[in-house]
Amino acid sequence: MRNNSSTTSRRNVLLVAWVATLLTSSLGIILWRELGGTEPYWWSWINAIMLVTIFSLTLTCASLKPLRSFVLILLILFFFGFGGGWQFGVIPFVRSSTLWISWENQLPWSLSAIATHLLRLSPALVILSFLLLKGRKRQDFFLAKGKIDAPVEPSRLLGMKKPEPWVRIGTIFAGVFASVTFVYLMLSTTPSMDAFIQALPLIPAALLIAVINAFNEEFTLRAAPISELLSAVGKKQALLITTAFFGLGHFYGVPAGLLGVLLSSFLGWFLGKSMLETKGFFWAWLIHFLPDAFIFSFFAIFSVIGE
Repeated sequence: MRNNSSTTSRRNVLLVAWVATLLTSSLGIILWRELGGTEPYWWSWINAIMLVTIFSLTLTCASLKPLRSFVLILLILFFFGFGGGWQFGVIPFVRSSTLWISWENQLPWSLSAIATHLLRLSPALVILSFLLLKGRKRQDFFLAKGKIDAPVEPSRLLGMKKPEPWVRIGTIFAGVFASVTFVYLMLSTTPSMDAFIQALPLIPAALLIAVINAFNEEFTLRAAPISELLSAVGKKQALLITTAFFGLGHFYGVPAGLLGVLLSSFLGWFLGKSMLETKGFFWAWLIHFLPDAFIFSFFAIFSVIGE
């Protein structure tokens, strides 16, 4: 009887974790836009109310207590703007204000882009502060180098039948992801040599933005949520939940649609796997940073072309 009750409790925790994640994700926006053309203005408030309700349940229902910190992280993401496709929250509100737009338009691309990504860093800083105040150590939420030569657990998805060191697999995938991104960008729009030369002074700013963005997304969307999910739902489900959230957030990315979701989901799964197996941030950040370095460097070149 006790085993049945425990199994039911675990299933309820898992169900609530998935529901809270999907409410925070871009799933609602995707369905509204693809089926109805546009999302109603009240949609975000309905999701916000439901998320607050779920968080309240984690405060009052003993069986859901293990999800309390995870749902709080989702609330921070949603109300700052990371959830729901950047349509609702503090950051979209600030960026749409007359004062911000006026100030941003007076800045060169490099300063404007850095300011935007520092603003987007704010939820990461709030979540980091929360975890530290909670008594967590950096290693508890993977904010450490980790064991970069730890073995990669065999996976059919990777075509691996025996363990191999992360130094080898991580290096290969870092090169593959960076190369594919570069080729895709070159095939999409090939900048002229003059534009490239003019943009050279902006490359350090582009690399700084890539550093910030890779840290921001890997910590906020992966390291912190996974660390708070592990004890509640286990390693496998923690990885699946964060993978789904990351993938849905790229439906309107590049490439867009189902292909974008599948590709970003695989990347999210792989980076989450690296954190869990190395107990650190190194490979996830590096593999994310390298493609971003090319992407933001191209943005810098396009800013020169557009002037």
